[in-house]
Amino acid sequence: MRLPPFEPPTLAELRAFWRARDERAVQRLILEIQRQRLTLLELRNLIDCGVQQARAADRTLVERGEPLMTLRIRLAQEVLRVGEIDDTRQISRAEQERLAVRTQEQIEYAREGRLRRQRRNI
Repeated sequence: MRLPPFEPPTLAELRAFWRARDERAVQRLILEIQRQRLTLLELRNLIDCGVQQARAADRTLVERGEPLMTLRIRLAQEVLRVGEIDDTRQISRAEQERLAVRTQEQIEYAREGRLRRQRRNI
């Protein structure tokens, strides 16, 4: 879903909207809510990639209770709480492939670093 440009409401404006309840204010609030939901999806995708990379580098980084996993679980819970989020922004096949290659390169780089650390410790 592509959102039109808009100014996010300030805290003072939110309080005024609550009292006034005018139509334009409600429209801006809806836009702000949808923007935050789209950002929430993006953050969830980023933490999922981060957890995969951390798992490839050092599995102890992603054990239950560790900060990365706590963040991942919290974001997933929030997305579930919100329900359906219209994320119809489609990325091209080329962009998907480029992202997959970049992620694989990052995983390989992390593995190489882990192997170097292990060799140093021997």
